Formats: sequence, structure tokens, C-alpha cells
Amino acid sequence: FNLAMLWELPVIFICENNGYAMGTSVERTASHTDIWKLGRGYEMPSGPVDGMNPIKVAEAVDEAIARSRKGGGPTFLEMKTYRYRGHSMSDAQHYRTKAEVEEYKKIDPITQVKDLILEKKYATADQIKEIDAQIKSRVSECEKFADESPYPEKNVMYDAVYEQDDYPFLQHKL
Repeated sequence: FNLAMLWELPVIFICENNGYAMGTSVERTASHTDIWKLGRGYEMPSGPVDGMNPIKVAEAVDEAIARSRKGGGPTFLEMKTYRYRGHSMSDAQHYRTKAEVEEYKKIDPITQVKDLILEKKYATADQIKEIDAQIKSRVSECEKFADESPYPEKNVMYDAVYEQDDYPFLQHKL
């Protein structure tokens, strides 16, 4: 944050805060839970955003982009959101109730967007189902491609990762 403010960099920092660390809530592990306030320590424009509301997310990001493009420097946004599944496959989720998860599913951002699309008549329910089917098919194709692809050879595994070919780490070939 310090250099971004010092150099007035046109960057937008986003913290996607789903309220939980691995196996526990943020309230049990942090001395303060308003993560966005960390930016204020650097006098950076910062704020919380309802990450479950796609319209509010778009508005906050648009505002940050506009400020950045006008030379206003960086912005830090904390997107307060939720994750429905555990942190990993071994996460039994004993730290929250099923009722809590169900409450958040009622305000799911994807459902909100689908509802808005239907309300504004941008697409029909059948068209949305077709789009969903296309997405699932494409994701399956990508998973299959990844599963069936060989690992890269060691001599090319860092190709297209670093902008400059003389990055110090690359001097130590594997």
C-alpha cells in the first residue's frame, strides 16, 4: 500500500473477504474485522462493498477506476462476500450452521444477475438454461484438457510467466 500511495499508482486492491479463515470465522482470529480500514492507515481511498450484490460491486469498481484514471492513485476495496463450501475437501465446516449457508444462498450474486436478466427481459429462462449448459460443457472440456495434458518440460515451465527473460530466479535453471 505504501508504494502505491507514494507513487500514486493507478491500482485497485481488492480483498475478497468471505468471513472465514481455514476452519474459523474472521471474528475469532482478527482484532478488527473491517479489513478495508487497513487502507486508511496509508490515507488510501478505501471502503467496504457488499460483495454479494453485483450492482454494488460494479459501481464501487467503476468509481475506483474513474478515480485512478483521473490520477487519483490507488483504491482498496473489501468485498464482503460468502463461500458456500468449506476451505478444502477436509473442511467439515463445524464453525457455521447449515441455516447460515442457506440464508446466504438466498442472496447469491449469480441468482441476482439471472433474476435481473429475466426482469429486464435481456434473455428468457430457456436462454439462460442454454447458457448455463454451454458454460458447464466448456468447463468440462477445460477440465478434461487439463487432466489429459502432460506436465511442461522443466526447461519451458517458466515461459510466458515473467515479462523479462533475465529475471534472477530464471538464472537458476531447474
